[in-house]
Amino acid sequence: MQNRYVGDIGDYVKLAILRKLARDRKLGVAWWLFPDENHNGDGGHREYMERPEQWKRYDPGLFDALVLINNRKSRDVRAIEDASLLPNAVFARDKVPCDVRPFAQRPEARQEWLSGMRARFKDCDVLFLDPDNGVAPPGLKPTLQRAGKSVFAEDITALTQNDRPMIVYHHQTRRKGGHQIEICHIAEELRSGGFRVSGVLRAKPWSPRAFFILNGDEDLSHRAVEIPNHWDSWISWNPKP
Repeated sequence: MQNRYVGDIGDYVKLAILRKLARDRKLGVAWWLFPDENHNGDGGHREYMERPEQWKRYDPGLFDALVLINNRKSRDVRAIEDASLLPNAVFARDKVPCDVRPFAQRPEARQEWLSGMRARFKDCDVLFLDPDNGVAPPGLKPTLQRAGKSVFAEDITALTQNDRPMIVYHHQTRRKGGHQIEICHIAEELRSGGFRVSGVLRAKPWSPRAFFILNGDEDLSHRAVEIPNHWDSWISWNPKP
């Protein structure tokens, strides 16, 4: 997550999904905050706000709140927290320590960062991890600055607690074979890492995004099944990726 994305179409879809999945559970939200970049126009897809007749019906309360946040130009994750859009949530907004010098100390700093989050989320029923890019690709080294935009299997393990459900964000790439192949590949990697993949929600407004549900219980899976029914063809559910 980057602050510049607050209120864009990806935020709308993401928050709507979380509001359905964790509506009566204590949710831990790890923003996985990465410093704002300015080399591209990402985070600019806000035109959905100008078409309420098309987009508002999916989550009217959320839509109105994000329009207000956008009008105030509140490009900071704290604006989402203050809006009480996720009323049962606990938030962790400390930035990923990806610019520590010397770079060889970055993995250790990351472990300390994760330790702080683990303590903050100890009483949460379900966690949401929101890395900018998603699940780390093969070969990505944790000493690199851009590693702060990804979540490693080791990170997920560090935040695992008593088979607690977790939702992990992944921004889909141009991986050879297409998006479904990418989802299946990541799911298999997660299973190989010892995680139980309960299913994947895929949202495709503008850039396709996947939400991997790990250790999901029957109720959480039932809620995930219901979400596409309210989003036409914009969101799909895959119980066996």
